[in-house]
Amino acid sequence: MHSASPGSPASLTFHVPPRAVRWRWWLLSLMLVGLAIGYWVAARLPASAGWENGWLENLQVVVLLGGAAMAVAVARQGTASGDWGRAALKGLAVAVVPLWCLMAARELSWGAAFLPPMGFGEDGPTYSSSTLWYKPAVAPLALLVLAWCGWMAARSGALRVVLRLLRSPRFVWAELAVMVLAGVLSTYAEGHLGFPAPQSLGHHAVVMEEWSEMFAYVALVMAQWQIFVLLRNARRSSQTPR
Repeated sequence: MHSASPGSPASLTFHVPPRAVRWRWWLLSLMLVGLAIGYWVAARLPASAGWENGWLENLQVVVLLGGAAMAVAVARQGTASGDWGRAALKGLAVAVVPLWCLMAARELSWGAAFLPPMGFGEDGPTYSSSTLWYKPAVAPLALLVLAWCGWMAARSGALRVVLRLLRSPRFVWAELAVMVLAGVLSTYAEGHLGFPAPQSLGHHAVVMEEWSEMFAYVALVMAQWQIFVLLRNARRSSQTPR
């Protein structure tokens, strides 16, 4: 029986520099603190902070575009011939840039947020992408972009390397857990978990919703950073046939 060839993803092992490990756990702890004080923050910020097109939602867009910028910076880096880890790193970075842009566009209601609001209620202004002349093309274009991203990830070998990374104890499970927790808190504040948000928050519940959603996006950016670090520091296992 022969081991995997040294040029295959199965022969890769993943390492993280000690400094990156310290930064990772420090940032994870900071995010958990941010989520823990979400109720306290929401009760003290003006309700307008959580309105659609408010500063919290705009900050979410900045976070998403920051994830795209990180991926662009990584994609611009060269790779050595036959280097599976670096080649997969570049391929993955190229593939995820459009995904970040899609998420940012979704937060901006596909551009409707730049138009005058359709109305103004107790929870602030309302925007709808249904008023956009190009709305019928949004879904087909988004599907086309998703298909291209999947094709790029598969073609570059990034998909195989990430599947290998899934079996590594260094995978980004902690970041994904924080993202899920943030999503649950956001859904709870929105009143979509089957029971309403605390009545004491009143119209400030929307602030807690957007605050938690922002940390979900930050956790996603952190997950990308951790995967990039793992792929950058991937090494071929010194295995011999047996």
